[in-house]
Amino acid sequence: MPKPTIIIGIEKAYIAIQTKDDSTGLTYNTPKYYSGVKEIGMKPKQNVEPLWGENQIMDQAVAFQQADIDISLASLTSAQRVEILGQNIAAAGGVYAKSNDVPPFVALLYKATIAGGYRYGVFYKGLFTIPDESMKGQEGKVTYSIPKMTAAFIPTVNNSIWEYHVDTTDPNCPANIDTIWFISVTIPTADTVAPTL
Repeated sequence: MPKPTIIIGIEKAYIAIQTKDDSTGLTYNTPKYYSGVKEIGMKPKQNVEPLWGENQIMDQAVAFQQADIDISLASLTSAQRVEILGQNIAAAGGVYAKSNDVPPFVALLYKATIAGGYRYGVFYKGLFTIPDESMKGQEGKVTYSIPKMTAAFIPTVNNSIWEYHVDTTDPNCPANIDTIWFISVTIPTADTVAPTL
C-alpha cells in the first residue's frame, strides 16, 4: 500500500496576472516571485444537493463553488500591493487605496515540501482582498506583523480548472520540474494512456 503524501513545509510562492480566460484561451503574464511565504491554507467549498423521493434521499449532486485561499507573507511591497490589489502609486512615494480599486484575477503558484520530495501546485483564478494586518508596541520584545491575504479561487471559464498539483514522487513528474514550474502557468492535459495492470 503506497504511503500517503504528507505536506511538511512551504518553500516558495509566485503570482501571475491572468490576461485571458474565455472560450478561445487561458493565458497569464510571467509569474513573479513573492518572497517570505509563511503559510498557505485552502478551504474548498462544495454545494451538495440531495434528491428526495419516497421519504428518502435517492440521489445527490455535488457542485464546486470556490476555494478560499489564505496566504501569509513575511512582507508585502508597495509594488506588489499595486499589482495584485489594484491599488495606486502615489507621486510622493508609497501607495494609496480607494474604495473603487479593482484587483485583477491571478494564479497562485507554490512549492511545498512533502515526505520524500516536493509538491508543485497552482490555483488558477482568484481575486485577493486587502490583507489583515496588526500593529503592536514592542513591549521589550520584537513582534512581527505578518500580512495575511485571502482570495476566493473559482473555476476558469476556458476549461473549468481551478487547481493542479504534481508531486516529485509521482511516476510521470518531469525530472526538471524545479527549473520549469515557475517560468509560466502550467495548464495540464489529460493522460489518455491506459494504465498497465
